[in-house]
Amino acid sequence: MTPEQIITTISALIALFLLIFTVDWHYFRDWIALFLYQGLLDFIWGSPVVSLKLIEYPVRLLPHYYETSILFELWILPVLCILYNQITRQRGIAAVIGYALAFSAGLTAAEYIIEINTNLIRYIDWSWFTSFYTLTIVFLLSRLFLAFFGWGCQRFDGRKVRGYR
Repeated sequence: MTPEQIITTISALIALFLLIFTVDWHYFRDWIALFLYQGLLDFIWGSPVVSLKLIEYPVRLLPHYYETSILFELWILPVLCILYNQITRQRGIAAVIGYALAFSAGLTAAEYIIEINTNLIRYIDWSWFTSFYTLTIVFLLSRLFLAFFGWGCQRFDGRKVRGYR
């Protein structure tokens, strides 16, 4: 196995392990909605970044169909957003921002090491700082989405939708 295959496999398994053993499934509805929202958002943001030749993923899953890293955008980052929101669920704004910065710093450090030592990612017109602040925005947007989702569920729960019985 190549280093890229090893890193890809280990990353996917760690995300699966985290999802199964650390997520509080009492909030299943929230986590499923967040997972789907985050995967969609990451894919919508990630595809233009690759199309604009800011980042390149020389080694990736399904290379004939996708130019982006679907493993990261559709699996790893959504799982990490669930964990981030679980940790910050009952915390104030300072903790929400602090954890977003901490999660982003950890991911950016790992990405930078991977970018230097493997062919999984290649920065073209990108930098570690760009990854850091875009990841911070992603985590904060995931928190904002959950607040909106929770408000919507509370606001419309139990009400009939017109035209449906």
